[in-house]
Amino acid sequence: MKGENKLKVLEFLENSGQALEELFFIFTVPYGTSFHRAEYLLYKKRKENFQRKSDAKARHRFHELLYRLRKEGLVAETRKDNESFLKLSEKGRSILEKLRSKSAKALPPPKYEIKDENSLKIVIFDIPEEKKRHREWLRCVLKNLNFTMLQKSVWTGKTKIPEALLCDFKKLDILPYIEILAVTKSGTLKKIE
Repeated sequence: MKGENKLKVLEFLENSGQALEELFFIFTVPYGTSFHRAEYLLYKKRKENFQRKSDAKARHRFHELLYRLRKEGLVAETRKDNESFLKLSEKGRSILEKLRSKSAKALPPPKYEIKDENSLKIVIFDIPEEKKRHREWLRCVLKNLNFTMLQKSVWTGKTKIPEALLCDFKKLDILPYIEILAVTKSGTLKKIE
């Protein structure tokens, strides 16, 4: 039938939405290649194209970053023996020091390992206003440890307090402002509903 190849190509494009490049690739597969071999070769070609595109995107992002750093005057390019090198400018060094000091003051991530226990824990804290960031961080940590808030500075839960959290309290110098109580026997206290 006249136009049979054209029909097959158009149906292929309509049903699969493949790019013309892949179609050309299919027609260049050697004669006698099995269907599975052709499928494998097409898979390999798609993988190479994807890798090439992702590498190109990564290179583009890297060059964009270098361009911004040069434009801001944070890095300078020097040449030696027909090779170019990047080095920090004075402005770049001062920004680096600021970022390092900011990073040193950063609070640890509020995620800790959760281990349930039978005993009820009560966490009471009174962190001063000048350590407001620490107070907000502690509330976030307690929420992530499945504690419930009774008041803004009183939380209860049955999760074991992780050792790493206690170490972070010491590092952040907020341990003196926190009291942790464990209720091992319920006694006659009952929750009123």
